[in-house]
Amino acid sequence: MRIKIGILGDNESFVITPIDFNVTDIRGIKVYLKNLNGGHVDNDKIIIPIVNVDVLDLYHKTVELFEGRFKCHIEKDADAGSLLGNAVNEEERFRAFSAKAYAIRNNNIDSSELTAFLDCVKQDSFIRTLKPFQILSAYHLAFSHNACNFSVPGAGKTSTVLAAYAYLASCNEIEKLLVVGPLASFLAWKKEYFYCFGTAPKVLEIMGNTPDKRIEKELMRSSIDLDLILVSYGSVSRQLDKLLFFLRNNRTMVVLDEAHRIKNVEDGVQSNATLQLSPFARSRAVLTGTPAPNSYVDLFNLYKFIWPSHNIIGFSVPQLANMSKREGDPRISELISRISPFYIRIRKSDLGLPEPWFLPPKSVQMSPIQDRIYDAISRMAVGRLEDGVSSPTNRLSAIIRLRQAASNPALLNRGLDDYYDGLDESVPRVALDSNLNVSDEIMDLIRTYKETEIPSKFIEAGELAKRVIAEGGKLVIWCEFVGTCDDLSDYLSKSGVENRILYGKTDYLDRERIINEFTDKEKPSAFNVVIANPHAVGESISLHVTCHNALYLEQSFNAGTYMQSKDRIHRVGLLQSDITRYYYIHSANTIDGVVFERVNTKEKRMLELIESQDIPLIANNQDFLEDNEDDIKAIIRGYYEYRSKHI
Repeated sequence: MRIKIGILGDNESFVITPIDFNVTDIRGIKVYLKNLNGGHVDNDKIIIPIVNVDVLDLYHKTVELFEGRFKCHIEKDADAGSLLGNAVNEEERFRAFSAKAYAIRNNNIDSSELTAFLDCVKQDSFIRTLKPFQILSAYHLAFSHNACNFSVPGAGKTSTVLAAYAYLASCNEIEKLLVVGPLASFLAWKKEYFYCFGTAPKVLEIMGNTPDKRIEKELMRSSIDLDLILVSYGSVSRQLDKLLFFLRNNRTMVVLDEAHRIKNVEDGVQSNATLQLSPFARSRAVLTGTPAPNSYVDLFNLYKFIWPSHNIIGFSVPQLANMSKREGDPRISELISRISPFYIRIRKSDLGLPEPWFLPPKSVQMSPIQDRIYDAISRMAVGRLEDGVSSPTNRLSAIIRLRQAASNPALLNRGLDDYYDGLDESVPRVALDSNLNVSDEIMDLIRTYKETEIPSKFIEAGELAKRVIAEGGKLVIWCEFVGTCDDLSDYLSKSGVENRILYGKTDYLDRERIINEFTDKEKPSAFNVVIANPHAVGESISLHVTCHNALYLEQSFNAGTYMQSKDRIHRVGLLQSDITRYYYIHSANTIDGVVFERVNTKEKRMLELIESQDIPLIANNQDFLEDNEDDIKAIIRGYYEYRSKHI
């Protein structure tokens, strides 16, 4: 069988014409073609799109299919031969380009070129002083035009991107900046733009409630007077046509902030819509501190975004999944080698931050009613964890109830429906069991708890807040449960401690006002305490400018969320004289101590992994998330240790 490969249109597709057979003679051809960039049969010819893909890679896959599997003899017409010849030359240039990008990444830089870069950035009114590692990251992005920054939270990734943007804009290579990110990131971009350029940006914010007419008016005019366009991930698919029109008509750098949100390779609406922006960007940056938390598959869309015309990854999704399951797979070193020229990763140890102070947990005795309630809930919870028949959902529900009883028994009056409020959408939702299975007497104590007693942890938190404020400081209090945020806020307000809440229910504009007022160094704030939920605001916000104290009133077993929340006040920008303090309040002889020990053990292992590996695979090395079997064993062990001492 013989086929001829030609080119259709203006280098839009390969067109494969059978010479001595019919396409329908090949069984299952349509299935195989889907893996060739969505190839399809059209009137006894085969069409394989080649726009914005690695042409050579796609050609080799096509040859492998038809020559290898179907035993076809392949001929090329003149147009195909010319296109592939140009592709070979381009690939050689790209390899040289990649080699230099890799050298820059490893700090092998021509000093004269770096000086020229810095001079150019300053000429464009960039006024912020960058740390050496930020200069390296900015220069790497400016040279490569398309790169990932996998640095830890708090490394100043936003300023790095703005420096690269300033350079490319001064060279007239780009003229606009568009950032796709979570809503929580919008304020950070606006503030960093001001810090870097000395003026507030003219900004368009595209989110769920932004009127379509305004978006159309701003993006589809002939002359666009905007410095910064901020788009929420959820809005990309809804406004895709307008965004594509804008990108086609404006030389734009597109940035994905918290880019792990597009890791879904299985028909994720959010991921697919965002990837469609890529071919029309002049420069691309991907920012995330967790590039591959679960699998090397998580890297696939990130590199597909930054280089849509080159197959940087070099492995298929199934291959990446297989590699992730096999520690020491020799293909992993090849993968890291392929992606290394186009990512920068600054570790926590590279930041040179002053060491924080971790105060020993303050253990407080529960008041009498809370003590009785906790005893009953602990019996119920441990019974479920030990019985061997309770479902995972019932076990999770029991652990949540135990944590609530140790902190704020009034929460036991609520169902568990709001447990997922503010959690990332990637967290699987299950129907939790709100049934407490305690006596009527204990239920009466729970129903009337809010009117009869104040949790001891609230009282201690109030005292700490007053001390911090008296010393001229500010305090962020981290609470896992939405109900605790509300109840603690009421208690502190009645105790004379003005405060504000940041959680999933906080309106976007209110959130901005709260953060702006709390972090303003020039104007006194009406409040010096913020109560925050780490699942809702644990990423993308910075509080370190004015706040150096954090209290953990509640914790979960999730080490990743804990580490993210700590970085809100311990990040680039701190003076060496700044002292960052972390406080902990535990109810004595409860699950609080177990959670604290477990999450710190996980954090230690997680830090070792993050600091030692280029692309750490979190899930393969340790279950750092919630309520794994070791956590459950620790809860049961802690329960019996306490009971053995108090019989």
